[in-house]
Amino acid sequence: MPGRSAGWIAMKDWTARHIAAIATVIVAAVWLVHGLFNKLLHFSPRHLLMVQSVPGLAGSRGEIVLTAVGLFEVALALWVLSGWAASVCAAIQTIVLLSMNVVELSVARSLLLWPAGLIPINLMFLGLAWVAARSRSGNVFTALRRHPFGVRAYFRQCLTLTYAVPPDVARRLLPPGLELETHDGHAFIAVALVQTKSLRPAGLPARLGQDFFLAGYRVFTTFTLPNGRRLRGLRILRSDADRLAMVIGGNLLTHYNYHRCDAVVEVSPDRLHFTVSTRDGLGTLDVMADLSNPALPTGSPFRSVREARRFAGPLPFTFDYECETNAIIAIRAIRANWQPTPVSVEVRRISFFDQPLFDGCTPILAAAFYVHDIDYRWERGVRHGLDRDLVAQGLALPPRAALKGCAIRNDSKE
Repeated sequence: MPGRSAGWIAMKDWTARHIAAIATVIVAAVWLVHGLFNKLLHFSPRHLLMVQSVPGLAGSRGEIVLTAVGLFEVALALWVLSGWAASVCAAIQTIVLLSMNVVELSVARSLLLWPAGLIPINLMFLGLAWVAARSRSGNVFTALRRHPFGVRAYFRQCLTLTYAVPPDVARRLLPPGLELETHDGHAFIAVALVQTKSLRPAGLPARLGQDFFLAGYRVFTTFTLPNGRRLRGLRILRSDADRLAMVIGGNLLTHYNYHRCDAVVEVSPDRLHFTVSTRDGLGTLDVMADLSNPALPTGSPFRSVREARRFAGPLPFTFDYECETNAIIAIRAIRANWQPTPVSVEVRRISFFDQPLFDGCTPILAAAFYVHDIDYRWERGVRHGLDRDLVAQGLALPPRAALKGCAIRNDSKE
């Protein structure tokens, strides 16, 4: 109804403006407190001690540098409030704050109140800074969620389960602009279980990164660029992480639909055991992998391991749809030493397929692959605008409704 639609848009705009205003005030206040009170007025002697811990800045030199930094931070606060060149302001805040964090962790770690939380907290603060900056052009959260900077990580263990489902079912998981990738009449959904180490913005040292467990659910897709080039990739459906900072940061900076989970990972020379539980029940799973038995599952639609490797997990791109601008966001991934090995698995429980979307179908375990000790990098997201006609043809994601039973085939063949 037109009246209801107009009211919803007005309410959404009102909410966005107020969130942006609050973010602007918080960011400016933080810079003002640290610059004026903690540095120029010396309310916190710890700040001077941290500056004097830097080689060559002992004694009076440290006091001069502290004063200069304090003046700069007060100037940043005024710049944030002014709204002038807001994106440049946010970029400078990002560079300055992360550089200061590297120095503090390197030479003044003992003076920090919480060294392990320094980077996650400041990343959330920078998220607010970008919210405040983008609000000047009316895009409060939109640009922020485009994976705005490169990220690096190290995969200690990675087990990927690939399930074959009917194309008509998987197609309902796609937004406008993406096409389903199929093989012999099947579409594929991958479940990646990853022990991640040292995830951090590209350019920062590994010791400043976060270690966590990740469970990711993806559907295999393709995206065709205006020049006709076809990109293979994954549309992220859901992500579960056992660190709250990752859930908050992931939902602030990506469209990856992060949820908090509890995870237990048991590792032995020839076995892996993953047990995951989530509050909403849709990410609960229990999987045992036999690393000594390189077998494709019984009933797999793949005729060979080589054929199955095309669907063995991470692809060159991940995609998502940005409804605010009618665009696909593409994030390119770069990996080293990616040589997945087939393994046999026993899937005791996987609740993702209990959703109503999968009623009446039996997802088939098509392959399971294992890799370890992988350097991984994601580049910043790139926006690709779509034709308006695609929106009318696109299908929305089904609601995450009550769970219903759906049998899963998971027995292996030699």
